[in-house]
Amino acid sequence: MDFSIFGIWAESLALVRFSILCLGFLGALPFFSLRLQASGFHNDSIEVGGRTRAYRLFVPSNLPDPVPVVFVFHGTETLGHGIDAIISITRFEEIGQIHHVLIIFPEAYEGNWNDGRLNNRAKSYRDGVDDIAFVDAILKRTEHDYHVDRTRIYATGFSNGAIFCHYLAAHRSNVFAAVAPVSGSIAIPFSAWFHPTCPVSLLEIHGTSDPIVPYHGGRITDDGGEVLGTEATVQFWAATDRCRRDYTEISLPDRVALDGCYPEGFEWSRGRDGTDVVLYRIIGGGHTWPGSRPSLLFSLFLGKVCLNLDASELIWKFFWNHPRIQRCQASH
Repeated sequence: MDFSIFGIWAESLALVRFSILCLGFLGALPFFSLRLQASGFHNDSIEVGGRTRAYRLFVPSNLPDPVPVVFVFHGTETLGHGIDAIISITRFEEIGQIHHVLIIFPEAYEGNWNDGRLNNRAKSYRDGVDDIAFVDAILKRTEHDYHVDRTRIYATGFSNGAIFCHYLAAHRSNVFAAVAPVSGSIAIPFSAWFHPTCPVSLLEIHGTSDPIVPYHGGRITDDGGEVLGTEATVQFWAATDRCRRDYTEISLPDRVALDGCYPEGFEWSRGRDGTDVVLYRIIGGGHTWPGSRPSLLFSLFLGKVCLNLDASELIWKFFWNHPRIQRCQASH
């Protein structure tokens, strides 16, 4: 009898068993480990409340374990153009690539976020769109696909997206460690919904000559509704976080005199669970994102762009310095 046949058969069987074991091992790995090479932009959508909602995810080429997450919310835009607009002015994908962060750019329903204002001019308000549920759904999927750092989930936004950041932080204060609204304060009326159960760090950036969302509060000129004044907003958050009553001034040199505006900084520190509240008041600044590329058209209608600050980099540094301290646990 040719025993070599049995030897070949035994080797083949061993190889099959090894292959099965390898497949079983790969199947047992967390799903996010299979997505590590998928760097760059990824367009996606998700069903929420019977509607298909869109968002764009940026994945850095070097993905830490666990990975921080930043949501970036656009302002009022024409249908379907919000994501491209906010990427253009913030370049937050560059922050994601440099600092190894997942950046999520959601698209609003019909161009507007339902941000807490009584605003019949916004279809999201008229149709009762639940944008908090939209954020919940995106985050749930992201946590399924990636190992998200639950202590480092943040949100920033511009204009309508900034107002929504306040609304989101109040409703999901147990999720978001910090928020950084630019050119947007707390929506009125806020007494019905502003009941955060956990402290949230806040960085507010707002121009004093904003022609759209008034710095001192009142009616918004482009899409309706009212907001609280910027300084009243930060003081309200400082009291909510139980920060020190007295603020300290942050020294900020005017390094670009030709832009026609300059920043002033104020900090309310030592809040609960290590939270801080910071205001960057842009004297002479318009309805703009500091550090973005200024254009004649924008300056004509929206006011001056402050070039003394790179708002995107400043926001990330603030986020990095304010992780969530896991003392507050609340359900939603």
